[in-house]
Amino acid sequence: MKKNFKLYGIIIFVVAVVILSISITNFQKQSTLLREEIFDKCKMIALELKHMREYLAETMATANMEHNETTRMFMPAMAGNEIGKKFYNETGYQLRQVSSKYRNPKNKPDNFEQIALTEFEKDKNLSEYKGVEKIDGQKVLRYLIPLYIEEACLKCHSAKETVPEIIQEDYPEDKATDYVFGDLRGAISVAVPIDRAEAEIKENLIHMTIVTTIGMVFLVTFVYIAMNITIKKSEKKPPS
Repeated sequence: MKKNFKLYGIIIFVVAVVILSISITNFQKQSTLLREEIFDKCKMIALELKHMREYLAETMATANMEHNETTRMFMPAMAGNEIGKKFYNETGYQLRQVSSKYRNPKNKPDNFEQIALTEFEKDKNLSEYKGVEKIDGQKVLRYLIPLYIEEACLKCHSAKETVPEIIQEDYPEDKATDYVFGDLRGAISVAVPIDRAEAEIKENLIHMTIVTTIGMVFLVTFVYIAMNITIKKSEKKPPS
């Protein structure tokens, strides 16, 4: 009986370790899949804003629109900032336009964004920069794509004296000038908190682990009892 009970305990321990190992592996896999899925969404969001900016810049240039109080909200950077605010209010995703040579101080890059901009400057073939970091104690996915100066951008970003008057008046300390075609202008930056999503995954896996462990304990116990009953019956059975 003691040997059987010891064996039972070993089996329960092994089962618990196996279930725990599987749960940890599942959490890691699901967490990786979650991050990949969010990074894919970030890419789509960033590309959407990038193409919107290009469309606005090309439309204003083609229509030869004047840059004044009426048309300023159609300027790519201005429109992008307003869209970013609305997007954050609806989703909690932070959507920004950043540049080392910023015009609006609100577009000044943080440390992670500055590293990304430096990497984009070094490698013109680099199409994205991503990572995970803590912001105010919260785990956040960071994703950036580069923005380069197109022909339509030069009306507002070439020599300082040629920049539209409304921009010169609004931004006397403007740094976003003296660009030429093909220069790195900056980047579109997306930041997504993932603590809550990972916590939900962990909670579900913990629940599944507990239920599975209890089920396996009952199964092993049932097998253990059944085996003991069978052994006892065979021991009591008189020899033929």
